[in-house]
Amino acid sequence: MTDRRGVALGVASAVPVGVCALAAGVMTAAGDQRLLAIDLALPGAVVLAGALVSAVPAIMLVIHRTRRRERTRMQKAVADAAAQAAQTEHANHQRFLARLDHELKNPLTAIRATAAAAAAHDGSSLDEWRVVDTQATKLSALVRDLRKLAELETRPLELEMVDLEQVLSEAVAALAAQNPAAGARMSLTVTRVPWPVPPLHADLDLLSLAIDNVLSNAAKYSAQGPIEVRLREQDGWAVIDVADAGRGIPAGDLPTVFDELARAQNARDVTGSGIGLTLVATVMRHHGGDVSIRSAEGAGTVLTLRLPIRR
Repeated sequence: MTDRRGVALGVASAVPVGVCALAAGVMTAAGDQRLLAIDLALPGAVVLAGALVSAVPAIMLVIHRTRRRERTRMQKAVADAAAQAAQTEHANHQRFLARLDHELKNPLTAIRATAAAAAAHDGSSLDEWRVVDTQATKLSALVRDLRKLAELETRPLELEMVDLEQVLSEAVAALAAQNPAAGARMSLTVTRVPWPVPPLHADLDLLSLAIDNVLSNAAKYSAQGPIEVRLREQDGWAVIDVADAGRGIPAGDLPTVFDELARAQNARDVTGSGIGLTLVATVMRHHGGDVSIRSAEGAGTVLTLRLPIRR
């Protein structure tokens, strides 16, 4: 639209001169050399008038182009500032996670060692020391997950050809081996017609980590009912759905489920760090994909992972 406007102004600048020059030529050929009061031949006056008229759109064209350049410069400046702010925020966040890991790791190790030694020498307080050790173990797991998240943010992808169906099959089998009851409720469905999901360029370890977290969540938050894992191709994306008939997530907690340390109000009785879905979202983002969730409290949850298919 901007280029068309510039062309239109350029044409508008040229037309008056062209028309007036043509008129002057016709008048000269006809022998019309009448003079104006300023002793200018009428044909010359006509050309001069055309030049003056042409100056208006020409000036407008210059103004238009100047404004366009200024607008482009301002847009670039705003975009650069936003990118720099995001980069700075990300770097600060990484430093915070690294500092948190460093500050908590050693004290937690000391607490667990002290609890174990005290329990060995004081049998009467064994249960109390076990509580201390259990809570310290949970904090250690949280620190480990935070460290893993920090590493994910900066780790480059180690790409290879990955067969998603195979990855899902192995993940389902691994979960069934760890949790036979949940494994018995879990099924894998792969849509192959009319478009099967081709192998993808992906980081196998990171992708497996994300899928393991999603399957583990489905098993953990659904004590009964089926768990369906579905793989399909849709509009150039490899789509993985993990659906369960578990407790679901309250509507008020859905906007923050992918935030660090987020725990739904109805999930406080289940062991977890609140980092799992953040890890999943990070892995998907690094692969150019995304993750979304649909859930209804008391009905169940569907978590959807999407990865781009680059043919």
